[in-house]
Amino acid sequence: MRITRQAYDEIRGHAGEGYPYEICGILVASPGSDRVDITRRVRNTMVERARDRYEMDPRDQIRIQRECDDAGLEIVGYYHSHPDHPAQASITDARRSWAGPIYVIVSCVEGQVVDGNAFRAVQDGGPMHQEPLEVLD
Repeated sequence: MRITRQAYDEIRGHAGEGYPYEICGILVASPGSDRVDITRRVRNTMVERARDRYEMDPRDQIRIQRECDDAGLEIVGYYHSHPDHPAQASITDARRSWAGPIYVIVSCVEGQVVDGNAFRAVQDGGPMHQEPLEVLD
């Protein structure tokens, strides 16, 4: 998975601002491109377990899908943070995953992103396998 430095820095900034809660968002690319150029923040609607769970606001998802459609762009994946935990796909992440999209997870410790990894589900509901994550300058 390839992502521009600007897009990756946007994820890092979002995770730092949202700490100590999980944040989430959408990864966007040009059609047919293997490079994520754009991120879009999505509100985490999870209240009771926001430190270790996220639920994407469906209104944000619909709005972003429409914006992408209008601009001729594609949603290619999703991102979220793991506050004070490793940037590894959890059992919950795998169970809620779909085959196809890329999932970027960043580890945010005391408000600073210390690691990030990309994953792809083999089939809907997992398992998930780590993919190379290349940040482009």
